[in-house]
Amino acid sequence: MPVELHLATHPDDRPTTGPNPFYDPSEHADRPTRPGPVPDPEVFCGWVGETVRALDPTTEADPVGILVNLLSAGGAAIGPGPFMWIGNDRHPALIWSLTVGATAAGRKGAATNTAKRLFKAAVPDFIACNTRSGLSSGEGLIEMVRDGDGDKDPGVLDKRLWVVESEYGVTMARGRREGSSLSGILRQAWNGEDLGVMNRDALYATAPHIAVIGHISPRELRAKMQDAEMAGGTYNRFLPVFVHRNLLDPDGEGAPDQLIDNLATAWETVLTDARRVGEVRLDEQAAQLWREEVYPALCGDEADEGPIAEFTARAAPYAKRAAMVYALLDHTDRIGEGHLRAAWALVRYARASAAHILGPAATGTGDPNLDKLSKAVRDAGARGLTQSEVQVMFKRRNAPWRADLTARLCELPGYAAVPVQGSGRPQTVFLYAPPTGPESPESP
Repeated sequence: MPVELHLATHPDDRPTTGPNPFYDPSEHADRPTRPGPVPDPEVFCGWVGETVRALDPTTEADPVGILVNLLSAGGAAIGPGPFMWIGNDRHPALIWSLTVGATAAGRKGAATNTAKRLFKAAVPDFIACNTRSGLSSGEGLIEMVRDGDGDKDPGVLDKRLWVVESEYGVTMARGRREGSSLSGILRQAWNGEDLGVMNRDALYATAPHIAVIGHISPRELRAKMQDAEMAGGTYNRFLPVFVHRNLLDPDGEGAPDQLIDNLATAWETVLTDARRVGEVRLDEQAAQLWREEVYPALCGDEADEGPIAEFTARAAPYAKRAAMVYALLDHTDRIGEGHLRAAWALVRYARASAAHILGPAATGTGDPNLDKLSKAVRDAGARGLTQSEVQVMFKRRNAPWRADLTARLCELPGYAAVPVQGSGRPQTVFLYAPPTGPESPESP
């Protein structure tokens, strides 16, 4: 497989700073006002980002919803060949996501159907034979990728599976039934482990490759999610992604056939070649970014707790997983800095989505370092938190990084930096006063 082959027709067109053009009503009169978080433009990286840009004018679906469907379906279609070592864990190119949006305005199904239409043209056999729905039990999932039992039963030879659940609230309810093995089997499947159950009619599946996309409304997710489920680790296998209708198109007819065919030709090549890849690694620039910025920001803190921390506990490995899929879809077996930044932005958006979806009780800004600082300032009370104390809190970071973090803190409602005169030169103190209006730092 060639190391580099840029398939995007305009790879440098995407903006890297400023407002995201996908979500800016001032730039596009047909864009409705968005009620939740907005992803960083960096998530629309490379070939998969180029595909989203090409399809965006043809559907009311949220671009970030189309993106995660393409990443999930793409990783599933590629299969179990490519992998990354993260510590001693072998991670496959699998992306699981819960797309969370209002029943009427989320356009969750439109995002999935946009990806499905493209993949039906690019890899029709995969969509016909390897795309399923109706998760009901762990045994049922294993059955879809089961091993054979002698010459008369060859089993399932192609272990790739893309599971699309349009009513994931039903799946959650099934997983909570007494004696259900579904949650445990799902956790094993995300890890790429062999699947099995020990009963009289034992089922076994060797080297399965399963990706899951679920659709659910925010209200239903909040109602059905229980602390035990989050602590058990089932739902931190999913990237929670807030989606909302992003285009008002009453006369929409979908993407022209020619556009779909042109995109499908390139996607077929990318997916076929990616299946031949083995180990995927970070290039030198991406490795440096990972060590110095991404991993410290995502590895968490022992003090992190609460629903958002539980829901996004696998942020660090997910950043590498997503970066691997971005790279494979860019026709390369080396993760570049752009792929890692895109994956990091996607994980940040997932955390911001969780904060928005789970509501004010699950405090969070989407950035664990900013959350840590804001909590420390609130806990300091009227005396405030000094610049020196901030330096001690983040002693492993350099001065420009801390300056950027404190600047973002002061952009939150109620926070301020105040110069205080002491015996020597003035000292900056960070203070928090609860806003009088409806907004607060805890509000997503």
